Amino acid sequence: MTTVFDVPAKELIDEVAKKLEKEDAITLPEANFYSKTSVARENPPENEDWWYIRCASILRKIYIHKSIGIEVLRAEYGGKRDKGSKPYKARAGSGSITRRAVQQLEKAGYVSKIKGKGRVMTPKGRAFMDNASKEVLMKVKHIYPELENY
Repeated sequence: MTTVFDVPAKELIDEVAKKLEKEDAITLPEANFYSKTSVARENPPENEDWWYIRCASILRKIYIHKSIGIEVLRAEYGGKRDKGSKPYKARAGSGSITRRAVQQLEKAGYVSKIKGKGRVMTPKGRAFMDNASKEVLMKVKHIYPELENY
């Protein structure tokens, strides 16, 4: 059985993002049209599909980590803040974006909340990611020869 661990991350995230665009529960909130994704960024994202890519990436991270909280996800999407002449300092990503993305994934049925542990994948979410992984594997086998054994 093909899993998320068997395929390249970029191709998987792009495939899952395309599938999430078709979901009714996943839409860019109006409050995040012009927001930056972190205090470490100077401008908002330029890619029009950035919301779906972020949701797909969060879904992949929840799959890999088994259970993960919002604060850990914020740290994953943070960066180093330019403080002028002072040394750079690590900063977390936007909590609003991360929270809303996870809430939409919960509404779609891919993620559920467990008190004290954070968010975990539901069986529907795990099947969704495994099916997307299998589709990606079929598409990229000719590009990555090391994947021929799967």
